[in-house]
Amino acid sequence: MKNLPQERRIVERMAPGVLCLEGFLGTDPRSLSEIVETDRRTLEKLGLDCPSLARRLEQIHEVAVANLERPVTVGPELEAAHLSAMGRIPCPWGGCGLWPKGDVVLTDRTTGRVYRFTALSIHLIGQHGFFQGRGHRYRLEPDEIARVLGLGKDGSR
Repeated sequence: MKNLPQERRIVERMAPGVLCLEGFLGTDPRSLSEIVETDRRTLEKLGLDCPSLARRLEQIHEVAVANLERPVTVGPELEAAHLSAMGRIPCPWGGCGLWPKGDVVLTDRTTGRVYRFTALSIHLIGQHGFFQGRGHRYRLEPDEIARVLGLGKDGSR
């Protein structure tokens, strides 16, 4: 992020209780620009970018929402379910619109590991390169989620 006053306003909106109860940064002590840059470099090493990863998450989100809260297979050993919630939430960057609330719970049946993301999470990754801060329940580690989704240089799980 090049504009420090703009970054400061975004981080203020990311604080717990401003746009949502938990905020967006978790327990991560890094600056917003450091979080975004580190995650971008991680994906770059895998031959990926944020928009391509977000597109795959969007596909999973659409299938899960259409399945009306019932678990659905979305890939080899992957199961997703959408948990509905009322309301909408704005993007902390501002001016990006409102995103429907509700979680997608993605389960890797091989490991039992569960990943949670929202429509806003997909937007934050695709448009802003932001996977949320470490320690946040919606944080998706870029290399791990890419591997689970079978994306990247080798495409393996």
